[in-house]
Amino acid sequence: MQTANIQRTLLAWYRRQKRSLPWRGTRDPYRVWISEVMLQQTTVSAVARRYEGFLRRFPDLSSLARAREESVLAAWSGLGYYARARNLRRAAREIVSRHAGRIPREADSLAGLPGLGPYTAAAIASLAFGARVPAAETNVTRVLSRLFAIEGRANSRRHRAAVLGLARSLLPASQPGDATAALMDLGQLICTPSRPACPSCPLRTHCRGHRLGRPEAYPERAARNRPVPVALAAVFARRGRRALLVRRESELWNGLWEFPSAEGRSAAAARRELRKRIQPLRLRIASPRPAGRVRHTVVNRTIRIEVFAGQVRPGSGTPDPGRSMRWLLPQELSRAAIPTLTRKIARAVGFLN
Repeated sequence: MQTANIQRTLLAWYRRQKRSLPWRGTRDPYRVWISEVMLQQTTVSAVARRYEGFLRRFPDLSSLARAREESVLAAWSGLGYYARARNLRRAAREIVSRHAGRIPREADSLAGLPGLGPYTAAAIASLAFGARVPAAETNVTRVLSRLFAIEGRANSRRHRAAVLGLARSLLPASQPGDATAALMDLGQLICTPSRPACPSCPLRTHCRGHRLGRPEAYPERAARNRPVPVALAAVFARRGRRALLVRRESELWNGLWEFPSAEGRSAAAARRELRKRIQPLRLRIASPRPAGRVRHTVVNRTIRIEVFAGQVRPGSGTPDPGRSMRWLLPQELSRAAIPTLTRKIARAVGFLN
């Protein structure tokens, strides 16, 4: 009886308060799939700014499957975690080759596609196809942990099983995706990680965590690792209105374009390494004084970047463009496959607005 009352209250609140988001109100599995992958480890506001642009570039599954990887990375630029974009393209090609171009309806089949774990597969099956399967991301897990005072650490096997069981009990027979979306909204808007707005919560009279006076104790969270400080030195070399960029080869940003750069344990070490790295490019640092400074956080690293003006070494000739090197205009750079860090550096030196 309690879960039935919670379900009715939750859905009534959702009908009144649900957020207006670009991907809401559609049952198109392609659009639902794109939104759910974008929302993995990325804020709603960041996805809202990129979602429609990505769909204009790739309006359907066949256009995504035909696209070059660099084009997909360029459309994804700014969302981070670029393996998701590569997996989207791989999954689109697999759907064309193995599923006759139709996105599978079942969560188990969806979970077999590149980049789709149990949560994303369940969310797509529920939101696009009306499957009555529970989907519990961070917000849903937090809401249900507090609502039912579920003991244990988030994402442990026992805790996850309890959350999914309770999430399933709250799914209505018709449009079960609404209950999942309602729990997500509740976690985003009211049942926040710290200082939840309990007086505004429609479920506060049902919430055990609230009654116990310690909702923030649920779920138990693992200690967060401190970000690792990293020093980076980058060079900004111009040829007329164009700037030199190189293709990145690394775990984080493989295949993306960046200004020539080098890491070090200290700023001085990064500068020394940068001087070595730009020699094959026939470049040198024009001045020891940085032309700009940037700070960037990615995954568990806090990066402090010094940007130096660069110039071609006298008598060496201008570096020739190739597969791993390009001279780009500002408008070309803004459309290229670049990480947020490259865009920040370009703005710090006035190359992009």
